[in-house]
Amino acid sequence: MPHFADRVPRFVRYAAAAGLLFASTACSDDSSKQGSAEAPPPSVSVAAAFDKEIQQSATFVGQIAAVDEVDLVARVSGFLEKKDVQDGARVKQGQLIFQIEKDEYEAALEKAKADLASAKADAALKAADEKRDKDLFEKGHVSEAAYEATQAQKEQADASVMAADSALKQAELNLSYTDIKAPFSGRIGKTTYSVGELVGPSTESLARLIQLAPVYVNFSVSESEYLNAVQQHNIDPSDLTAENSPKLSLILPNGEKYGENGVLVFIDNRVDPETGTISLRGEFKNANDELVSGTYVSVIIESPTQTKALLVPQAAIQRDQRGAFVLLVNDQQTVEQRYVELGEVVGPDYVVKKGLQSGESVIVQGLQKVRPGVPVNAVLANQPEGQS
Repeated sequence: MPHFADRVPRFVRYAAAAGLLFASTACSDDSSKQGSAEAPPPSVSVAAAFDKEIQQSATFVGQIAAVDEVDLVARVSGFLEKKDVQDGARVKQGQLIFQIEKDEYEAALEKAKADLASAKADAALKAADEKRDKDLFEKGHVSEAAYEATQAQKEQADASVMAADSALKQAELNLSYTDIKAPFSGRIGKTTYSVGELVGPSTESLARLIQLAPVYVNFSVSESEYLNAVQQHNIDPSDLTAENSPKLSLILPNGEKYGENGVLVFIDNRVDPETGTISLRGEFKNANDELVSGTYVSVIIESPTQTKALLVPQAAIQRDQRGAFVLLVNDQQTVEQRYVELGEVVGPDYVVKKGLQSGESVIVQGLQKVRPGVPVNAVLANQPEGQS
């Protein structure tokens, strides 16, 4: 006897199979939608904005400059006879560095001495003639014209002595200029000429000498920053001393903090009309010679007293075209975007000047998973040091 299935038309069997497949697919879609609707909100790590007493500071770009630096030049012409120090060597004030050939200037000095001696002898002779003619004139044995001529010759001889004496001094100076000495202690740079080359006032400098310590750091601040600094630190620009100066510190080009503190020693007397800034200068002892003239550094002016500031972790800060912002979790456990005005960096945190209140929870991890208006599951992150 034939099976029942064999008696069912083929298209009916196909239709029934298609219906079962559709029903199965529909159930699967409903199950997927139900699972999606029930997915939990994403978890994010949050930290609370917190108040802390900090030493406020302001940072500026500065440049190291030597207190004294000079180009060593030849003041007389001649062949460079001696180079007494190596390039880059330390020298002391008054130490011989270069020597120009002396023979010509020693000979000129001897001639100047002889000329002076001759002028003095001639002056002595003319003085005797003047004394004799004066006596004869008073007795009526010499005419007034003859006596005046003798007086003129004596005066001319005296002038020759003065000229010879001046020439002698110049010859002595020229000879002294053949020895080029350090005007102050410091370090010499790369020399321009070798021994045997012709040098003189019209040639380039022989080398550059720079004082190593102390050093200046020059930087500029805006008008508002200057006024804030003067008011906060009670600075008198006309009476800057180590006692009333704010503390200065430096961040070196490699990111490390320089080990010494400095003091403010100069505030310019005008604002640059082109840049709207005023020039300031700090001084550092540079005991280890680590600060080199020309180096760019970050200059930090630190407040003498601590003030309360609102801090958030740096990890919470994001930026777009409008500026810095944070994503925070509000009381409804949803994400809210808040633009903030940032201050200085204090360790791992930022100072927030505007836009947040103490205790508000900012997202520090999971930022890539959320957007404003989305509900989240907030998990407290490790509290920053100093947070209560």
